[in-house]
Amino acid sequence: MTDDSDPPLSTSSVLDTTTQAIDVFLASRQDNGSIAGIGYWQVANGYTAMILHELWSHTSNFVGVIRESLEAVESAQPGFINEFNDDSMWWAIANLELFKVTHEATYLDCAYNIWAYVKQYRLDKGEVIFRDMDMEGAVYWTSRDNETQLNTITTGLFAELSARLSAFSTGPDSHGAREEMISLAQGSLAWILRCRFDAKRKIVLDTIDYGGQGEVKDWTFTYTTGQTIAASIAIHEALMTSNLVDGSDLLALACDLAQSAMQRHYNPSWVDLDRTLSSAEYPGRDNSPWDNNDAVGFKSILLRSLAKLLCILEDAYGEVDQEDNLQSTLRAFIRQQFASLTSRNTNGHGQYGAFWAGPFEAPTSHNQLAVLDAMAAVHV
Repeated sequence: MTDDSDPPLSTSSVLDTTTQAIDVFLASRQDNGSIAGIGYWQVANGYTAMILHELWSHTSNFVGVIRESLEAVESAQPGFINEFNDDSMWWAIANLELFKVTHEATYLDCAYNIWAYVKQYRLDKGEVIFRDMDMEGAVYWTSRDNETQLNTITTGLFAELSARLSAFSTGPDSHGAREEMISLAQGSLAWILRCRFDAKRKIVLDTIDYGGQGEVKDWTFTYTTGQTIAASIAIHEALMTSNLVDGSDLLALACDLAQSAMQRHYNPSWVDLDRTLSSAEYPGRDNSPWDNNDAVGFKSILLRSLAKLLCILEDAYGEVDQEDNLQSTLRAFIRQQFASLTSRNTNGHGQYGAFWAGPFEAPTSHNQLAVLDAMAAVHV
């Protein structure tokens, strides 16, 4: 896939580079399937990036070790479910992507079971009213008793899963089940757009906590917007394949969010002027790159969603090489992340640091995790 503004990449040399990055990540794999130095949801996203690498590079070098790792993780964490609903759904996404690669029903079943579990934590119409806004469609952050936090990542993950899993509805009323799942997805995305979307800046905000005096957390993390892009794409696809209604408005929304994200140089700054993702949400220039933090992988979720959008656009319209076309912009942006990582943020041994614009500072599992989505996306 090429365009006039970016020369072709050597497939073999790129694959060697991306494979080495995964090998380095796996060097920290433990017997229980976890990765030393990072947390539960981070491990899920590491394996998801590896699966997407196999899917987009049309290779299968790591499928065996991914299978083994997921089996080991589930033996310690039955069904991959823990008290954090977003954690559980990151593992659902991993299983769903692995199903796409292997076509083995056990992974689809696992993703569905996680979705069905989290569904009970989705708010119905009129269940919670906060500052005169109905919280219908929002999903609780955790399964803890008396939880009051509703956030966009958990809700966006539920929306994406609902839409994608709807395609696999079976039984005598499979059509009705499919429509219900799509409706749930639409309702959850609607909550994000109604309650957590800054339309002027085209950015998705974080949490509403309706407990106590009530609190709105307007954090502008890259992955909240990224996951909303993924949810919009998934619902668009579900609507189109089910012949329900025209989902073009959701594809347009995803494109608008993507364009804005790739050009966000201020308020907040996510990218440098050379198009490198350099968001300071982690670790920030005053913090040590040795310290793990949830936010280390936030920008990789955004990049993953941009790659998904590129795939959808190419499936819908074919490859278009005009420089002003969004496909071309997305492809160039993805390549820039790969180019910056491999030229400015590595020690030359397949290890990468926290700052994608460089310089390389510390080889850690959390830094390595964050680059795996770039290693996958470059193959789109």
